[in-house]
Amino acid sequence: MNKSKTGILILLSGILLLPVCSNQVSADDQAKTGTSTGSKVELVISRWAGPHADDQAAVLKQFENETGIRVRMDAIDYFQLRQKQTLNLSGKTGAYDLVWAQEVWLPEYVSAGYLLPLDDFVKDVSLSGKDFDLPDFNPNLIKINTINGKLYALPTFVQTPLMVYNKELLKKAGLQPPKTWEETLAVAKALHDKGKGIALPAKQGLAAVDIWIAMARSNNGNYFNQEGKLQLVTEPNIETVQFWKDLVTVAMKGSTNWHFDEVNKALQFAEAPIGLSISGLCGALEDEQQSKVAGKLGYAALPYKIRPFGTLSFWSWGVAADSRHPKEAYRLAAWLTSKSIEKQMSLKDGQIAARQSLYSDPELVAKAPWLPGVAEALQNADTQPLHKNAPKLMDAMAAALSAVAVNGEDPKEQLEQVQKTLAADFE
Repeated sequence: MNKSKTGILILLSGILLLPVCSNQVSADDQAKTGTSTGSKVELVISRWAGPHADDQAAVLKQFENETGIRVRMDAIDYFQLRQKQTLNLSGKTGAYDLVWAQEVWLPEYVSAGYLLPLDDFVKDVSLSGKDFDLPDFNPNLIKINTINGKLYALPTFVQTPLMVYNKELLKKAGLQPPKTWEETLAVAKALHDKGKGIALPAKQGLAAVDIWIAMARSNNGNYFNQEGKLQLVTEPNIETVQFWKDLVTVAMKGSTNWHFDEVNKALQFAEAPIGLSISGLCGALEDEQQSKVAGKLGYAALPYKIRPFGTLSFWSWGVAADSRHPKEAYRLAAWLTSKSIEKQMSLKDGQIAARQSLYSDPELVAKAPWLPGVAEALQNADTQPLHKNAPKLMDAMAAALSAVAVNGEDPKEQLEQVQKTLAADFE
C-alpha cells in the first residue's frame, strides 16, 4: 500500500474515533473538568441521530438545569453507531460516558469489558433518585440486561415492528386491512398495480432482519434447533425469505433503499397506503403538526403465516468502563429512565417505555392508538439472539435478505451461505 493511501486510512480511522456533533467535548477538556460536584462535569453520550434524538436533546436541558452537569450528545447515523462505539470503547479513548446500545450488542460489550456493572450505583438513592423504582421496569428487560449476575444497562425505548395502514386510502381502493401473508401480498399487489404498493424497510440492515425473524417465527421458524445450534436452512425459514422476496416485488419504488425512517415518512405524508414501520416512530404519524394522516391510520402486528409474532427490540443506557465520570453518567441514565421523564418522552414522540406502570397510563393510551397493535404483536414475541456473536449473524442475515430483495438471489442458497459461514460461531 502506498503512503498516500495509508495516510487516508489513518485519517478516516481518526475521524471515526471522534464525536462528530458540533458541541463535542475533547478528552483534554473532560480531564480538566473531572470533579463530581456537578457544575464542573461534562458528559458525552453516544446514540443514533433522528427525531427521537432531537426530542431527547431538548429534554436533556432539564437535567442540566437540575444538576448543573453539562451533557453533550454525539448523535450519528444508526448504520455507523455500533462501529463507532466499539472503536472508542475498545480503544479506551474516554470519548463517551454513556452509550445507547441495542440488546443484541450487550453481550459483546460486556464480554469485551466495555461497560461497568450498575448494581452498586442502583443501590445509591442519591444517584438513582426517588423516581427511579427498579421493580417498575419490565422484569424481562432487566433479566436480559443482567449478565453473569450483574446489571449492565438500564432499558428504555421498547420497540416492535408493526404493520401500519391508511384506512382512508385502503377504503378508497376497495381493500380491507390485511393480516396474513396471503392477504398482505394480495393487498400490496392491488396497490402496486395502481402505482403504489407496500412501503418496506428493505435496505440492508437490522430492520429487514427484525421483520424477517418475526414472520419466520409466525411460521414456526427460527435461527436455532432445539439443541441451540444454528439451523437456518429449514422449510419455514426458506418459505419466509421467499415471502419477503415476493413482497419486495410489490413494494413501493425506493423500498430497497429504505429503513424504518423512510417508511415512516412515506406513511406520514400519505404517500404510502400501507407499510411496515416500527412502534418507536409511530408518534410522528399521529402528530397533527407533522403528519398528514393523524387519526387516519390503523395498526396491527406484522403479516403472519400461522399466528401473530413480534420482534422485541429495545435500547439501553450503559456506563462506559473508561468514563471519567461514571457516577454522574449513571445518574444521567437513571434520570433518563425515570418514570416522569419516560412519560414525558412518550407523550412527546410516542416511544414505549420499559416501565410497566406506563403501559396502562390513560393519558398515554389516549395519545398512542398503536398500543393495541403493539399488544397484539407482543402476545408472542422474542428478541434477536443474545449470543456474543449475534451481531455477526444479524449482519450476515441483513446481507442475505438484501441480496434476495435487490438481486433476486435464491432464498435457500442465501440461507445455506450464512449457515456455512457462521455455524462454528454458534457451536
